[in-house]
Amino acid sequence: MKDIKSLARRGFKNTESYMPAPPGDGIKLDANESPWNLPENIRRKLIRWIEDAENLNRYPDTDNTVLRGSIARHWGVSPSNVTCGVGSDQLIDMICRVFLEPGDCIATFKPTFGMYAAAAALNHARAVSVPAGYDMDAARELLRAAADNDAKIMFLCSPNNPTGRAMSDDATAHVLENAECVVVLDEAYADFKGTSFVSRISKYPNSIVIRTFSKAYGLAGIRVGCAIASEEAIELINIAKPPFNIPTISQLLAEWAMDEAGEFASRAKSLAGARDRLMKALGSIDWLDAEPSDANFVLLTSRFDIASVLASGGIRARDFGIQDGIRRVRLTVGTDEENKKVGDLLCAVRLK
Repeated sequence: MKDIKSLARRGFKNTESYMPAPPGDGIKLDANESPWNLPENIRRKLIRWIEDAENLNRYPDTDNTVLRGSIARHWGVSPSNVTCGVGSDQLIDMICRVFLEPGDCIATFKPTFGMYAAAAALNHARAVSVPAGYDMDAARELLRAAADNDAKIMFLCSPNNPTGRAMSDDATAHVLENAECVVVLDEAYADFKGTSFVSRISKYPNSIVIRTFSKAYGLAGIRVGCAIASEEAIELINIAKPPFNIPTISQLLAEWAMDEAGEFASRAKSLAGARDRLMKALGSIDWLDAEPSDANFVLLTSRFDIASVLASGGIRARDFGIQDGIRRVRLTVGTDEENKKVGDLLCAVRLK
């Protein structure tokens, strides 16, 4: 009998999968999650639904009709401009399935969200990247890389993960106006900056904006994301959409969250303030640098082992290891109490 590995798709065994933060104990500041649970009124709605209307013996609405309507009303678009996926991850894969032929290419920045390259590889394509940047020069360099490699899709994460910086509106518009390919704007962290390109999708029909309920809405556990684009683009993406992909409870919680968009916007603003206070505290530490951030996390760099220092105080951060002698750690902004513990711990370290 053949070894099952020998039957795998050629090249598949060498494909690197995207690895999220591993489980573990301690103060969890390693996955860019919200530090707050459900608002009380949404919690009460969920309890009432379970008591009075629970129907989990039935398949969910495969078209996410009510949820798409809620998202469309919030953004001032038509429901036909919206589709939903299991987090941003499934949407990224669906987009790759639609637009990539074997041997095709995507273009993006580096470092950035690892799912872009992983989804491209799983769809028989490759990724090219340029150093992450945020101004017009970076936009031009990304466009050149896409053109030189005949890229079919460009992924632009803004604010970028893990660097935290957002590309300027002018630079983003320049990419959209000059790209000869599909441009996916991943706005997973845009709520923390308060900007979005959703209102411009009619001007840029080659654009697809991805949003998520996992970050500012604090609903990482329900795994819901949405893509907002032209009706033609949404029709194509829906071809790759599995039936019944969003569970009933996830759809309901996302719908109710849209009803409380103002509450979640206030939470995002509060987290942005906590981020700025944390950045100020970290700015006094001479053995590490905290990169400017427009998101709900900060990227720390140092010649020293930041992750081990944090772990010694029971704080979990995302460790990206060493490159060119520099260690990089991504730290989620938590509650004021958690952030104070981070600041106190790092400030107390005296390194020679």
